[in-house]
Amino acid sequence: MALDAQPRALHLVGIGGAGMSALARLAVQAGYAVSGTDRTDSAVLDALRALGVRATAGHAAAAIPADTAGLVVSTAIAADNPELAEAARRGIPVMHRADLLAELMGRRRGLAVAGAHGKSTTSAMLTIALGDASACVGATIAGGEGTGARWGEGEWFVAEADESDRSLLALSPEAAILLNVDHDHHATYASLADVEAVFVEFLRRLPEHGVAVVGDDPRARECVRVAGVPAITVGDGGDWTVTHAGDGRAVLHHARHGDVPLHLAVPGTHNVENAACALAMAAWCGVDPALAAARLGTFTGVGRRFELRGEGAGVTVVDDYAHHPAELAATLAAARERTSGRVIALFQPHLPSRVRALGAQMGEALGAADVAVVTDVYLAREPADPAVTGRLVADAVPAPTRTTYAPTLAEARDAVLAECRPGDLVLTLGAGDVTSVGQELVALLQKLPGDGVLTRRSRDPA
Repeated sequence: MALDAQPRALHLVGIGGAGMSALARLAVQAGYAVSGTDRTDSAVLDALRALGVRATAGHAAAAIPADTAGLVVSTAIAADNPELAEAARRGIPVMHRADLLAELMGRRRGLAVAGAHGKSTTSAMLTIALGDASACVGATIAGGEGTGARWGEGEWFVAEADESDRSLLALSPEAAILLNVDHDHHATYASLADVEAVFVEFLRRLPEHGVAVVGDDPRARECVRVAGVPAITVGDGGDWTVTHAGDGRAVLHHARHGDVPLHLAVPGTHNVENAACALAMAAWCGVDPALAAARLGTFTGVGRRFELRGEGAGVTVVDDYAHHPAELAATLAAARERTSGRVIALFQPHLPSRVRALGAQMGEALGAADVAVVTDVYLAREPADPAVTGRLVADAVPAPTRTTYAPTLAEARDAVLAECRPGDLVLTLGAGDVTSVGQELVALLQKLPGDGVLTRRSRDPA
C-alpha cells in the first residue's frame, strides 16, 4: 500500500538484513523516524542504534512503537509474523521494502541497475563513477559504514533493482542498466520467458527522456529491443566498445568521447564489463568519461564479492556470494587471474528449487577449480527436499577436479583444510552462511607452522 511520501515513523521487520538495514539507514538520513526488529542481535543493529534507530532483537507485537505510521516488510517475512498481526490490529499500513525504496529514490533523480548477475557490484561502481550519489545496494559499499546505503549530496540515486520477487516493478528510475538475463529464482519464474517478460515490463516504465544501458548479453539486448526504449549499447558492436588488456585493464571507445583507458583494482573480465556499463551510464548523466574511469579505478569491491578474508601458511582465502552457475564461472575465472597456484572451491548450494533446476550446471562450473568441496543445500526460505542435496552438485563436477561432498560447514571446512598447501587460493562460495567459514579457515591456517608446511597433524582443527 502506498503511503504519504512525507518523512514519518516507519517500523522495518527484519531490519538486520542487508537490504532492510540499508533502507533504514537511508530513511534516517532522509528525516524519517525509524524502528525495527530482527531475529537476533548483531553488529548491524548496533550500527543502526548509533544512527538513532530503535532496533530490537526478537519479533514481537510490543516492539512496534506507538507512533508508527507504516510497517515495512520484505518477501522473506512470514505471514504469521506477530508484528504483521499487530499492524493489522492497529490499522497500520503495510508496505513492501521496494515501495520504500521507490519513495526514497523519488527524492533524487533515480537510476536502477537490473539483471540476473552483477547488480550489486555495478550499482556500487555507478555510485562511485557519479561522485556524490545516494545509493541502495544489496551488499556493503564504500561510504555505507557497513551497509549498502549512502545518502549523498548529489542529484542522483542509484538503486539495485531486484527481480527475485518482481519488486523492481515498484521502481520509477529515469534510466536503467540491464546487465544480463538468466533463469534464476525458480520459485518465482516458471521459465526464462517469464524472466524476460518482467525485464521488458520494467524497461517500458522508463520515461520518454530516459535510456537503457545494455551490455553484451544477447538476451538483455533482445529485451531492450522488445521494450522499444532508447538504448546505449556496450560491448561488441556497441556504442561503447571494450578492448580487454587483462588484469583489470581495458580501453573503452566511443565515437564522440574517443578512447578511455580503464584500470580496475578488482579481478575478472566480468568486472571490466560491469564497469563499462557504469561508465556509459555516468557519461549519459553528464560525467566526463575520463573522470568516471579515474573514479572507477578506486573501486575495491563490495561485500562478499571476491572479498579477501585473509592469509595463513601461504594460503589466500577469499569469500564470494556466487551461487548461480554463471556467477561461479565468472568468480573462478577471476580467481585464475589472481593466482598461479591451485584454486580450491568450497561451495554451499542455495535453495532446493535452484539446485533442482541448475545443480548439474553448478557442478559443471565448479570444474574450473582444482579442488571442489560441496556442502548440503542452504534452505533459506524453502523446505528441505530429500531428493535435492548438495550431492547432486558434487556428482556433476567433471574430472580432473578432485571433489568431496561434505554436508556440514564444519566437515567442509576440515576437508578444505586437509587439501591446502602454500600458494593455494581458497574460495568460499554461496549465498548462505558459508560466509562464516572463510574467517575460520584463516584463523586455523595462521596457527600452522611458520614454514607453511601443512602436515596431517598441523591441519587438524582440534
